[in-house]
Amino acid sequence: MKVIIAPDAFKGSLTAEEAAEAMQTGVKKVFPQAETVCLPVADGGEGTLSALISATGGVYKTFTVRKPLGHLVEAQLGVLGDGETAVVELAQASGLMLLGPGELNPMEASTFGTGELIRHALDEGHRKLIIGLGGSATNDGGTGLLEALGVRFFDAQGKLLQMNGSSLSLIDKVDVS
Repeated sequence: MKVIIAPDAFKGSLTAEEAAEAMQTGVKKVFPQAETVCLPVADGGEGTLSALISATGGVYKTFTVRKPLGHLVEAQLGVLGDGETAVVELAQASGLMLLGPGELNPMEASTFGTGELIRHALDEGHRKLIIGLGGSATNDGGTGLLEALGVRFFDAQGKLLQMNGSSLSLIDKVDVS
């Protein structure tokens, strides 16, 4: 018998890898002769990076970027086993898991740190990117991400905006030069 074990993470308790290992232990307890294959999966949020790096034999790279409310955090991006494709998981820099209960404020949160991770991947020469967008603590429509990549947003008076959820309604002009 062959059993394929492909769970997503159990939010707040187990990573996809930990869940797969626990399930594998259970299968082996009931069916000791079974061949098991663990294939942790993710839906684009937390665990996406890990699942793709694990499945392809890729590597992690760590960078200091901004969390949703601007504080610094060590976040990872990955390079798939092909050595060419970079994986950026929004949750690493702009995710809910980075904020405490009293910090949840999508109107003040920004995806700027995710843009910083993308910029690091580009600076390292990667031109193929996979970007997982789940698990966000933000509501800025990706404008913070674009701001980190050099896009500038202005209000009707020409004032440069710092992008977050509350700044969206103030955008009058966008400079992508």
